[in-house]
Amino acid sequence: MVTEPLLRTVDLLGEQWMLLILQSVFLRVRRYDDIRVRLGISPTALSSRLAEAVRVGVLERVPYQSVNRVRHEYRLTEHGLALWQLLISMWTWERDWAVDRRIMLPDLVHIDCGQSTAAPLGCRDCGQRVWLSAVRAQRREPLLFSGTSRRFRRKDNTRLAADPLLFFPATMELLGDRWSVGLLAGAFLGARHFSEFERDLGIVPSVLSGRLARLVELGVMRTAAATTRADARAYDLTAKGRAFFPTLAFIADWSRTRYPDTPPALTLTHRGHRFVPALLCHHCHTLLQRSRVHPH
Repeated sequence: MVTEPLLRTVDLLGEQWMLLILQSVFLRVRRYDDIRVRLGISPTALSSRLAEAVRVGVLERVPYQSVNRVRHEYRLTEHGLALWQLLISMWTWERDWAVDRRIMLPDLVHIDCGQSTAAPLGCRDCGQRVWLSAVRAQRREPLLFSGTSRRFRRKDNTRLAADPLLFFPATMELLGDRWSVGLLAGAFLGARHFSEFERDLGIVPSVLSGRLARLVELGVMRTAAATTRADARAYDLTAKGRAFFPTLAFIADWSRTRYPDTPPALTLTHRGHRFVPALLCHHCHTLLQRSRVHPH
């Protein structure tokens, strides 16, 4: 199934506990007890997520000496480290578009120029800033996303909301549901009408109506008059919806590199070449490096 790598990636990263665990390890919180205390996650939930992260190759268990016995901590693999740009793209989208998040989330500082940066999307090959309109997206066949919800329980969201670094509510509203991801991907590919989404995703009309209504409610899509029938509606991406493109671009790119033996479901090109997304500093206009940015 050509969409399997992309779906596997969405399943892995569309789960907030997994994202928070990976974020913790990026912040050098690597030991089991330290992660559990930081997140307030149950031992059962933490153990299962860590085991899954090791199984898919984004974390590895590394032994260390603790008093009289050898224990293990969790470190990012090469594939895990490659997720840093995705996490920053989620961070910046939350800060820019989620209610009250701009004043809660710290700035991202580019060490090389000393300036706070919005970390816009760029092209690794040409080094230039890239907007959605400049990227061509093609699919091999319909994106058969089967729907499932991975949202948090209310009590978990309430508790984590006290720390702005432990909360991705707007992002998870989208990534936590396969159908929403599929609809956004379809919109990025040019779908606008109900029938196009229905055909491309293999989604039943009742589910499609509900998901489209929710995306309109969230402000990532808006309705307009369709060109097919006078009584039909079209669905266009809003500025908020278009701004989510970097997150999906990084997911698609990571999926391609993580599963190189399977043809990608989505192919993104920029100026006639395969698009490799990257983050830029909008002050000094250079490509950001993982070790040269930090929250402040």
